[in-house]
Amino acid sequence: MTPLTEITADELVAAQYFHGHKCPAMPQGLRAGHLAMDLLAVSRSRGGRDLQAVVEIGDHHFSGCFADGVQFATGCTYGKGNITQRALGKFAVTLIHPPTERAIRVTLKYERMQACLQLPFFEQRKQGIPPDALDPSVVNPLIEDVVNHPWEDLFDVQRFAQYPVETPRESFDAVQCSSCKEMVVLPYARHLDGQFYCLVCFQSIVSRANNQA
Repeated sequence: MTPLTEITADELVAAQYFHGHKCPAMPQGLRAGHLAMDLLAVSRSRGGRDLQAVVEIGDHHFSGCFADGVQFATGCTYGKGNITQRALGKFAVTLIHPPTERAIRVTLKYERMQACLQLPFFEQRKQGIPPDALDPSVVNPLIEDVVNHPWEDLFDVQRFAQYPVETPRESFDAVQCSSCKEMVVLPYARHLDGQFYCLVCFQSIVSRANNQA
């Protein structure tokens, strides 16, 4: 049986510092990320091409904090470009190992999340109370439960022996925008009349031209 990573007190504190507040969703993502890595038998991402993560939360998601836990656990970050978001409004992450094309999708169990929605934490959050303003007695027991509960009661797991992988080439070419004079990475630059422009300036030039036509 695959040995599973335990969330230490130090890691939890560090992840909460990274996230900004205490809540149950970030630790859910933390555990989901570790579980996916354990089942794939891979290490935390370092260079950006060793792992890819897809989170299915979407925008204005009441447990979007899940994604921060995934980032902290897996090392898949927006800066490295190896985490993407599918706006599905779900509680799931797919972790992909490009060298082998294997993947693990981890989702929070419906019954578990439905029960959580009835707890004081979510009732108070629905009233507009920020998570950092909640009494610790409302938040801490939820976090402890997420961290220590058997993962089989929290998550469902799907395994993929071969998962479609796209690894875009990293660009190291950049030019100066002829209008705003700022640097722009070449694939995002637009060429017009022998000059390079960033997208904002290019769209402004096109808009002025259309208005004058």
